[in-house]
Amino acid sequence: MVPRPAILALAPLVLFSLLTAGCDASRPVQVAVGDANLSGLYWEPPKRLSPAVLLLPAQDGKKEDWLPLAIRLQKEGYGVLALDWRGAGGADREAWLADVRAGFEFLRAQKKVDAARIGLIGAERGASAALDFAAREPLARLVVLLAPRPGDPGAAVELPMRDYGARPLLLLAAEEDAAAVDVARRLAAAAQG
Repeated sequence: MVPRPAILALAPLVLFSLLTAGCDASRPVQVAVGDANLSGLYWEPPKRLSPAVLLLPAQDGKKEDWLPLAIRLQKEGYGVLALDWRGAGGADREAWLADVRAGFEFLRAQKKVDAARIGLIGAERGASAALDFAAREPLARLVVLLAPRPGDPGAAVELPMRDYGARPLLLLAAEEDAAAVDVARRLAAAAQG
């Protein structure tokens, strides 16, 4: 049995721990896209005017796939939004771009986010959507493409690179993923920066 004075002495420490435990936790959000909503998880940055990252899953992925990376980014000082796509991944290119735009605008509207320092990270078809969006949106500061795939079968993946310009770009593909390696090489050859 723990003596009463020890419990009283530990009570403030336990209370403080409970109150701060959720500081790096995400909160569920709904991001409006026209008449629909996207489900997302948002990690608020620890201080004002922080950079932010929009996480876009693979076609059949989900926002929870990003949990380890999102938590790490938030601990490094970023605001983070991980999104689910509308529907079952069969949406057309313009619908995907509308989803990305909605997530990007959500981050820009957050009080602690520096609207001029938002990047995108996408996986597979989410990578294609990230690059397509950033090619049209000069405020997108950087793009990270994980195992990139063309947005549409037979599409020329190099075309968005022309409009993306010389902004920072990171391409990642596993050697065993021949399709992603091919797309990454084609994108790297077309990159301007």
